[in-house]
Amino acid sequence: MQYFLGVDGGGSKTLAVLADAKGRVVGVGLGGSGNFQGPGVEVARESVRVCTQEALCQAGIQSQDVTASFFGMAGADRPRDFAIVRELLAPITPGQSWDLENDAVIGLYAGTGDGIGVGVICGSGTNVIGLGPQHKRVQVGGMGELFGDAAGGGHIGRMAVAQAMRGHEGRGRATSLYPVLCQHFAVDELLDLVDWMYEGRSPNLRELAPIVFQEAVAGDPVATGILTDVGEEMAVSTLVALEQLFSHTDRPVVVAMGSVFQQAESPIMLQAFTQRLAVAWPQIEVRVLDCEPALGAVYAAVGLDGTPPTETFRQNLRASFPGRPRTQS
Repeated sequence: MQYFLGVDGGGSKTLAVLADAKGRVVGVGLGGSGNFQGPGVEVARESVRVCTQEALCQAGIQSQDVTASFFGMAGADRPRDFAIVRELLAPITPGQSWDLENDAVIGLYAGTGDGIGVGVICGSGTNVIGLGPQHKRVQVGGMGELFGDAAGGGHIGRMAVAQAMRGHEGRGRATSLYPVLCQHFAVDELLDLVDWMYEGRSPNLRELAPIVFQEAVAGDPVATGILTDVGEEMAVSTLVALEQLFSHTDRPVVVAMGSVFQQAESPIMLQAFTQRLAVAWPQIEVRVLDCEPALGAVYAAVGLDGTPPTETFRQNLRASFPGRPRTQS
């Protein structure tokens, strides 16, 4: 029997999915952060090892029974990153063959089946990676605000605090964000967060994104403007990738993924993103990922021998996956 392992090594959790030759899920494992850029190489390696071993145990097989493995790893951006991650994985990788890519790529596989298109992550941070019909690879951004990535949950949170403060002081438009953020942080005024910083406490700005969506749904123009700006900014990076991979007679697929896209309470950001793309690419298809990216890693593992998974395999995998796992505590 053949078995295929797909692993999604993200910043907050690592998820392993093991499937048999028919696409039936036979094991699932969950671990901590798989991004070496945060907790370090050893922590990331242990996260991958733990979740992989859990999946193997559930299936009742040994590592040598795995036919092929594929890993989508956050932090695998530059060539030197790939070298680090490959060394990280080598001692613990099951299977007769294996490979790795950035986590945006396995999300692209999950959303398309064949990995052709552009994967767009908007979660705590952002990334845009596309694969063309000839397997040309293009990455745009993904390295943080210092290097021009003005989007993601952290950015949305920073803009929320900044615009709320400007509105409160009269330097900008008044917004419902100000009292809502004060309530969220349990402070009398936002400037009380200065005391937090003096005390070495940092407000978690990424957790503010759902609040911005909430206020946008309620009609706040400032919150709506923040989400519109982020959607258009993500489209700018996506268009750069599209121009390098496809002609305007093509009908490329863009897969939007990450918590900000996938868990949004309002379509405002997605609409701004899609509309900006459609101006240049009227026939473009934008899909919001509706499954775990780790399923795309399984597809990629199957395709390591040059033969992509069948539609039946993909349907079986989605149908047998037990649902979104709990968050690692």
